[in-house]
Amino acid sequence: MDCYLSLIANAKFKTNIKRSIFIGHAVHCTTEHEAKEFIKEISRQYKDATHNCWAYKVNEKGIKFNFSDAGEPHGSAGRPIFSAIESMNMVDVAIVVTRYFGGVKLGVRGLIDAYRFTAQSTLETAEKGRYCPGIKFSAEIDYGAWNDFTRRYKEGTDFNIAQIDYGASIKVLLTSKADKFDSLTKFFLERRIPIEKRENITFIEKL
Repeated sequence: MDCYLSLIANAKFKTNIKRSIFIGHAVHCTTEHEAKEFIKEISRQYKDATHNCWAYKVNEKGIKFNFSDAGEPHGSAGRPIFSAIESMNMVDVAIVVTRYFGGVKLGVRGLIDAYRFTAQSTLETAEKGRYCPGIKFSAEIDYGAWNDFTRRYKEGTDFNIAQIDYGASIKVLLTSKADKFDSLTKFFLERRIPIEKRENITFIEKL
């Protein structure tokens, strides 16, 4: 599996376009079921809105996607929202764009631009990360070696801390990108610090 870009936190964006209020919500999800449940939840929260249009794209045993105009003119909402996901080359994302009609008709072209802008802005302002194949491992290390390790390698890019316990020494449970694992473990092995490989995981590289 190659790395892919997605959200690492839920996102929200609100804008006013010709008196209509547009609210974008986006979430990281890994299955169609999760995406559909998110869409249902946002639609329930904004059940008084004029429209709750949506799109999602997930890699669940292959790429799966869907989108809906939710009552807006055909092609004016769902596809523009989906195109925002595509333009940022993101996967495992669901977006709902809620609209409260303000009394001024936007026309099909105006709706396309408004829904795409809201979806794009929701994703652009969101906290994102790169999801990569990774490895979880543990070690017990003295304070001096740990300080050397954290100076040499960058948390969030080279490794993440899953758990850390401070005592006479430091016991850490770390995750790393699979392609960085050999480099990281070399640091420990050169100092004769044993490590225990736990499992393969998905490593999230913060951007």
